[in-house]
Amino acid sequence: MRQYGTLDKDQLIKSDHYSAWQLIKAYWQSKERFSAYLLTILILVLTIALVGFDVVFNYWYNYFYNALQAYDVHSSVKLLVIFFVLAAINIVLQVYRFYISQLFGLRWRRWLTEQLLGVWLAKRGYYYLENFDVKTDNPDQRIQEDAGTLISNSIDLTVGLVAAITTFPAFVYILWSLSGVLTIPLGPLGTLHIHGYLVWVGLIYNLIGTLTTFKIGRPLVNLNFEQQHREATFRYAAIDVRTHAEHVALYRGEHHQKSILDKLFGRVLDNWYAIILRQKLLLWFTGGFNQTAVLLPLIVALPNYFDKVFLLGGLMQSIRAFSSVQDSLSYLVNSYTQIAQWRAISERLRTFVNHLNDAEVRAENENHLVINHHDENEIITKNVTIKTPGGEKLLENINQKFMHGQSYVIKGASGIGKSTFVRALAGIWPFASGEVTFPQGKNVMYLPQKAYMPIGTLAEAIMFPDRHHPELTGALTGVLHDCHLDNLIPRLNETAQWSEQLSPGEQQRIAFARVLLHKPDWVFMDESTSMLDMANEAHLYNLLKERLPNCSIVSVGHHPSVDVFHDHVINMADYSQHSQVMA
Repeated sequence: MRQYGTLDKDQLIKSDHYSAWQLIKAYWQSKERFSAYLLTILILVLTIALVGFDVVFNYWYNYFYNALQAYDVHSSVKLLVIFFVLAAINIVLQVYRFYISQLFGLRWRRWLTEQLLGVWLAKRGYYYLENFDVKTDNPDQRIQEDAGTLISNSIDLTVGLVAAITTFPAFVYILWSLSGVLTIPLGPLGTLHIHGYLVWVGLIYNLIGTLTTFKIGRPLVNLNFEQQHREATFRYAAIDVRTHAEHVALYRGEHHQKSILDKLFGRVLDNWYAIILRQKLLLWFTGGFNQTAVLLPLIVALPNYFDKVFLLGGLMQSIRAFSSVQDSLSYLVNSYTQIAQWRAISERLRTFVNHLNDAEVRAENENHLVINHHDENEIITKNVTIKTPGGEKLLENINQKFMHGQSYVIKGASGIGKSTFVRALAGIWPFASGEVTFPQGKNVMYLPQKAYMPIGTLAEAIMFPDRHHPELTGALTGVLHDCHLDNLIPRLNETAQWSEQLSPGEQQRIAFARVLLHKPDWVFMDESTSMLDMANEAHLYNLLKERLPNCSIVSVGHHPSVDVFHDHVINMADYSQHSQVMA
């Protein structure tokens, strides 16, 4: 079986079944792993350093408020100077952590996007997903948007988690030291002594908050996943209107398209409203939870203050230490919405790669077409059978020999499978069986009915699939003149969306220009003159025969005007199950 694509040597992510964690950790296994580890360590060190400064500030509050309570002007001024020095260093650390985090995200996104583009394009998975897969929507969005969002959320959540983990032990020690012992008389049962009671209050309070948040917020994961899907579908429909603006305008189809867009946008709003309701419920709880957390440390620390266990500075330090412990323990509570979004995006990206693998595996399993090569300059099909993706036979037992130096036209009713036969020969239709033998070392070129016009300069579009080729560049002016496209010669270096700038007829003439540039030994053309008048059609066929006398032409065509330019007619009705039944 022919291998149609290979992965680059630096391609680490392949079409396979991945977990979200495997997709994320792949960056640290790549050739950029040294910089990945270095930047990660720098971010973590800066995060821990900032936590350390929070601890220092916590002690500063104790000293400063004690100085205020003692009316010690000299100590208060000295502590203010120290505060400004510490604040300046703290700002520098925050700025550089932000810069390094963003730089890290930029490098990671570049690598991941290159990996996803590579695996998407390597084995024609992009084609299989678009034509034969119904599970994967908008792979372009998953590569362009989801990859970047996954990375930014991963960095933010990781930094927050590290800060929470390092904050907890640092401030628990402070809080335990300031708590002392809470004595609760129990009457006949004696007296209960609770050591470090401020710590226990914080732990119990946040445990209740975390469990409740998970219960309320759990549906947000699926809702966010569905929102991404519906937004992508609506955007795709809007892009489809823009792409086919002329068709919609000529049909006066504005009302029809408006109804489609309204329906799709309605689904976006319905799911969005469900997210709003769930976030509203979550906000009721987290808002109350966080507001209570402001007052709770004051309430639980006041007994020690009134018992003169510590002064005003100790009270302020206890409140800030309790708040820091509470913030670290409520990390999941406060980050749950972002975690839900991260889960939804990672699932979309994971399913994209996994479905890509499923599509490629299916194509490989379904494709039983054996490709051989021989020294004879002829193409031979032997018992070739072509099916639909659903398993229905289109054409059966195609046995044909295409001799070099001869030209052939493939005829048959619409829908019989003419174009699909050419796709199977080109190796992009996986639902085929039989045997095809190609001449060794000969260049075979395939032209679809609608010529593809890539984004870039007009010169690059004409040279497609080559991009920079000095020999081809020098011949551009001549082939454009030969194909009656002189008006495009001044625009060769212009960049535009050429599929919208040029008429269908101009695009088909550019396809012939590509043939003249690349000089193939064989060319298969699938109704490649359907948008041309008979004069231009005749001119282009005669031009190919004149300029490329050693190129054999195989055309798919409906119009009788094409027949005169070919030596042989192949009727696909001879291989159609439907035609045989009708006969």
